[in-house]
This record gives sequence, structure tokens and C-alpha cells, in this order.
Amino acid sequence: MGIDTLIGITAIISVVFLSIGGLLAVKYFLHAADLKIHHDVTDPLSQTVGMMFAVLLGFMISNSMQRFEVARITVQQEAASLADVFDLAGSLQDQSKANLRRLCIQYADQIVTEEWPLLSKKNISVPTIRTYREIWQECVQYHPKTQRDSNVHQSLLSSMTAMSDARRLRIEALHNGLPQTLWWVLIMGGLATIVFTYFFGAKNTKLQVIMTGMVTLNISLNVFLLYTFNDPFIGDVMVRPTAFETDLMMFQSQWQVDKQGHDSVRPAQ
Repeated sequence: MGIDTLIGITAIISVVFLSIGGLLAVKYFLHAADLKIHHDVTDPLSQTVGMMFAVLLGFMISNSMQRFEVARITVQQEAASLADVFDLAGSLQDQSKANLRRLCIQYADQIVTEEWPLLSKKNISVPTIRTYREIWQECVQYHPKTQRDSNVHQSLLSSMTAMSDARRLRIEALHNGLPQTLWWVLIMGGLATIVFTYFFGAKNTKLQVIMTGMVTLNISLNVFLLYTFNDPFIGDVMVRPTAFETDLMMFQSQWQVDKQGHDSVRPAQ
């Protein structure tokens, strides 16, 4: 269990107890008989507020989870395109093959060790950008000598284009979270829904406390779910660089290539 989850659980428990405290305060100043008089007005209004808030929260959560899934797929596409570049480099001339494979290994390693920790700070790695540009330069400046080389070169450029598009989408996803205005709308809507549960005159105070606590818990859990999926590169539930770690494993074991891009003599593990 990560620190964000612990903070979330603590916040949810605190909100539930605060809502119960607010209910008890209202019950202290307003008697059940006084509240029952207004049930004909309170009941339809509370249903309207609850329905509107549920629709709003549902749309936000659906959008957030969709953006999270898109970010995950984008990372996988970037890593898959990098693997394609590495694989196609095996058909190039020896020096170009070694240089391009070395840069692919370097790029994947920098993504995992340098750039990924910076994503949570809405930033990217400058050395990784340099390596990315070197890969592009190596691909663009390659001069095919045969028709076979030309075919490989075209496939190489197509893979690099796909990798570049996925990288740009991944970086753009750093700034696709919900704006603060919508968070305020969400919080105020949740508070309004909880407060409306206070204005029902139940004879059994314990039963009303339980119901208010359950309503608050349900709202808090959904808000926490939205917060968890809002940013795909922050928190305990986040998109991880597993695809690039898989690339590194395949580069150095299955294809038996060392960090300099040369074929290794050691057997695959």
C-alpha cells in the first residue's frame, strides 16, 4: 500500500466522521418532528441534487479512466515502435546497425531510470530528448545501397514516425488532468448531496447516522477513484515503464546485444 492510498484512506475516514458530526449538530438544533414537516419539499430536492451529482461524477470518472487507458496504450505503442526500430537495425550495415541499436538501448534505459521519475513532476528528461534526436538523425542520414536496404530504410522511418507520435501523445498526457474549477464543482456538489441527508427527520438517530456515513463513504470513494485515475503518471495507480523494461530485457537477452549495440557471444537466458 503506497503513501497516496494511505492518505486517501485517512481523508475518506475523516470526511465520513465530519459528515456524521454535522448530522449530529443539525439533529441537536432541529428536532425530527420539525424536519418531517418539510419532507414533501426536501425529498424531491435531495433526489434531484443526488442524481445530478451522480451523473456529473460518473462522467468524470469515465473520462478519467479512459484517459488513463489511452496513456497506457500510448506507452506500449512507443515501446513497441522502439523495438521495431531495434529489430530493423539488424538489417543495416554493421556500423549503422551498432550505432542505432546502442541508441535504442540507451533510450529505453533513460526512459526507465531518468525520464519516468520526472513525469510525476510534469517534466521530461533532457538527455532522453538528445538520445531521441540522435536516433532520428541516425535513421534519416542512413544511405541505402541496395533495394533491400531501401525497403528496410522505409520501414525504419515508419517505425520512427510511430514512435515519435506516441512519445508526443505521452508527453501531452502530462497536462490532460481535470482543471481546478471542475474539482471545486465536484467538491461543492458532494457537500450539497451530503448536507441534504441531514434534513430528514428519522426517529432512530443511529440509523440516520449509518445512512449518512454510507452516503458519504460512497461519494468519498468515488472522488478518490477519480483522483487516482486523473493523472496516469502520478500516484500508486499509475502507468509504469514496464513496456520499456521489457524492451531492455529483449534487447540484451533474446537478441543477445550488449549496451554498445554489438552482437553478444553469450547465450540467451
